[in-house]
Amino acid sequence: MAIDPTNAAILCNAASERARPLAEALAKALGARRPLLSTADGESDLAALSPSVLITVGGDGTLLRAARMAAEADVPLLGVNLGRLGFLTEIEAADAVRLAPEYLAGGYTWMDERRMAQAEARAGGAPRSPVAILNDAVVGRGRIAHLTRVGVSVNGVELTTYQADAVIVATATGSTAYALAAGGPILYPASGDLVIVPVATHGDLDAPVVVPAESSVELVVKSAHDAIMTADGFVDVPLTQGDAVTVSASPRRARFLRAGSPDRFYETLVYRLRRGSEQSVSIARRLAAEGAALHRAEEASDGG
Repeated sequence: MAIDPTNAAILCNAASERARPLAEALAKALGARRPLLSTADGESDLAALSPSVLITVGGDGTLLRAARMAAEADVPLLGVNLGRLGFLTEIEAADAVRLAPEYLAGGYTWMDERRMAQAEARAGGAPRSPVAILNDAVVGRGRIAHLTRVGVSVNGVELTTYQADAVIVATATGSTAYALAAGGPILYPASGDLVIVPVATHGDLDAPVVVPAESSVELVVKSAHDAIMTADGFVDVPLTQGDAVTVSASPRRARFLRAGSPDRFYETLVYRLRRGSEQSVSIARRLAAEGAALHRAEEASDGG
């Protein structure tokens, strides 16, 4: 089904020098009438704007910021990748001006609907408004470099108390992010299950635990020092001893325009992970080469 390109909203990553020029080129190619949105401006009320689609120009982080706005307004997403891994983004930057109009003209073949979760913090005895998350909620140590004791229960039944740097509760989408780096399993994107993953734990339960979609996972801070809850990497809530965070299913869904088969997830999984690894190695080699060149220059200067 075609989507009106002139009513598209475009969100660009303010931290990337490449994002805005590409966003402007996209807007011109689509004939989009709306002013560009920027991550520097915070969250926009998409329900009031009522766009036909929200296109993001950045990486997965930009798309994570957009997902909550889009889910609240029931607006589909199309991600253009300027980042490294690009698990959520759909189009590479070099192809964006050509492919984005094709997608909106009906070139996408299916709608990838991702289940979201919500994290509700209870700090100082007072509950806070639930935060919708697409990737994960993380409860970990604050400013002090000590292990944090986090009690975890599932549906009111105690699981364990972790002594760890942090405890992650991730969705299926988030299972390929921080949770994967911490040793968690990869879940199929359409799964509603949640996965509990401790980070650098010291204790008897260091394996990740997968719980059903209907589960309610509570994390209670038991350490005397400060802790923090982070949702999707950009919403932070300070916590102290006795404070709790409850993670459960959200009624909201994030919807992404996709081309090809849903099984393409398997086809691209290793490629995306390898690409991120290769880019990290490439950056490390470049920095090492620059450092060696600087060292040689300093030696030559000292010798002169």
